[in-house]
Amino acid sequence: MVWDVEIGKQVSMIILMGVLILIFINYKKIEKVNLFFFAGFVIFSLLDFFCYFYYKYIKMPTDTFYVIGSSVVFFLYLFYYYQIFDSRRLKKIQTVIIVIFLVNVFCMLYFEDKFWGRFSFNMLYVNLLLLTFSIILFLYQTFNSDKIFEIKNYLPFWISVSSLIYYIGIIPIFYFRTKVSPDLYFFILFLLNLINNGVLVFGLFWNKPDKFRQI
Repeated sequence: MVWDVEIGKQVSMIILMGVLILIFINYKKIEKVNLFFFAGFVIFSLLDFFCYFYYKYIKMPTDTFYVIGSSVVFFLYLFYYYQIFDSRRLKKIQTVIIVIFLVNVFCMLYFEDKFWGRFSFNMLYVNLLLLTFSIILFLYQTFNSDKIFEIKNYLPFWISVSSLIYYIGIIPIFYFRTKVSPDLYFFILFLLNLINNGVLVFGLFWNKPDKFRQI
């Protein structure tokens, strides 16, 4: 497979910029309950932009930025699901998930050498599994509620679908990153980003908050 990694990264940056513009254009349709997710999404997007140009022009590792940024983003995502759970039981489970996340970060900080200078894939795998479990719990809640009848217009559902596809997809490709060619590795990442952003844009387009449905 012939894949120009640099062009792929540039196209991904352009697509991501377009998605950010759409988010800001449609900010009135984004209810407050979804702000934690979009705060994380914007932070992670800006982190990608910054690290891309930082490495391109300064030629220094960006691991420290990703360690800090990804920790903040995953916390925002996990807290987002805590906010949108309806039942007390699911909120308690999500509280436990958030505690596990924080314990994992502090344990990695204490036990792993060069925590700030080297991106930890072990910590990433744990974070991905915690987020995936949170999404599954949310989908369970959604499919057992009246929201199922207005699923097309329910933004948290599309956020969860896009995130589930993306994060389940990157677990194996990250795990086997040293066993596949760089071209295939970055091509799969490009496709996952494309699908993730496409589903999110679809959700933004169809989203109808309660105040708009009543008009």
